[in-house]
Formats: sequence, C-alpha cells, structure tokens
Amino acid sequence: MWKRRQALAFLLFCAYLLVPCLGLQAKGPKTLPAIRWKEGEPECTLTKGDDGIYRYAMGYETLLVTVAVDSQELEKTKRNLRHIFPVILTLRNRGTVPIQFGPEGVTLELVQHYHLRMATIDPDDFSTGIQDDSDELVHQSERELKKHPERKEVVESRLREHERVVTEWLEYMSTKALRDVTLDAGQPEVSGAVIFRTRSKWKGDWKKQEDFVLRVPLDNVVLEFPFTLPPPGEAPALRHRPEE
Repeated sequence: MWKRRQALAFLLFCAYLLVPCLGLQAKGPKTLPAIRWKEGEPECTLTKGDDGIYRYAMGYETLLVTVAVDSQELEKTKRNLRHIFPVILTLRNRGTVPIQFGPEGVTLELVQHYHLRMATIDPDDFSTGIQDDSDELVHQSERELKKHPERKEVVESRLREHERVVTEWLEYMSTKALRDVTLDAGQPEVSGAVIFRTRSKWKGDWKKQEDFVLRVPLDNVVLEFPFTLPPPGEAPALRHRPEE
C-alpha cells in the first residue's frame, strides 16, 4: 500500500513538471505584432520642412501618427539640460470611435549601441528633478560666496543663466510634453513631445550619425519609425525662421 502511494505521488510530480510542455503554463506578457514605416508604402509619407524638421507619417486603421525629429537634434542633445532627446508625436483620429493613448509605452532604440531601448521620461518627474538641481545650485553658490565674496559677479551671472534655462524647460514640459489623451470628436488630434534621457549604461559617445527606431505601442500593434540623424545626404543649410 505504501509503495502504491509513493508511485502515485511520483506520477503526480512528473505530471506537474510536464504542465509547461503541454502548453498549460501561465501566459507571459503579450508580444504585439509590429508595423514598420517604409518610404513608398501605403499610408507612409516623409516630408521635410524649411525648419529642418523631418516628419514621418504612418496611418493604421483610423489613426494617423506623425513623428517629427530635428535633423540637428544630435548636436542639440549634447548641449541641452540633462542631455535629453525630444521627439514630437502627432496623433489624429480619422474615425468616429474614441482612441485612448498614453506616451509611457513609447520607446527609442539606439540601433548602433547594442540596440538599447530607452523609455520615455515622465514630464512631472523631470520638472521636479531640474527644480531640485536648481535649488542645490543656489545652496552651493551661497556657500561659495561666503568663502569667495570677490566672485559675486561671476556666481550671480552663472545663477541667472541657469535659472533662465530651467525656466524655459519647466515651461516646455508643462506646455509641450505629450500626456494621456482620448482622441474623439471633441479633440481628434493632439501633438506633443516625448522625452528620452540619452545618458545611459551603454558604452561610447554619440556617433556623428546615429540610427534610431521609435516604437509607438497601440492596443493591438506597435508602430515602428526608423530614422537616421543627421539624415543621409543632409547638408548644413540656413533654416527658415517664422516671422514673429
């Protein structure tokens, strides 16, 4: 009797181990199919404005998504605050059924850096971070002035410039950053920036030319937008400035 129980227990244990092989295991995260932008394909367009902005547009069902990137963004990123990389997304609902969209799932792949994928930065977290940095700089400047009062003009000039830059970025994040939205008859279109931090664990600096893939996840598909900066054949040129 005892041996029969041992045999039964052993069979049950083997069956438990075989469950994954039988396809009964719990399902992992769903992998969505991808649709890749390609010039010349239906619903795929590329336009370049006098402002040096390249706009890659792709339609899927009733949604039209446009990705706008500055051809000089690589150089700008090296100089801007916290080395961030902005991409402008425009989404337009061409149908009647409301579409909900959130930017938190959008990623940017650095193709030549081990295919590293960067997630978007929360605009509120970014604003809080640069404000904290600004406060710390003020404290450091106060300590420096106590030790070296003769540097007052230099220190105050540095603070004014930093505060100007911080103010500009705080306004940019509050007015330009893309946030969760429902596209419907009342608001069929939205445009805003998704932000990525370029400093990461991958080795090496930016190359003179970089390949990227921006991925925009929807409910049942991922839209992929490959682009290169500076674009192939791009030559330095004077940009058209809109009249004020």
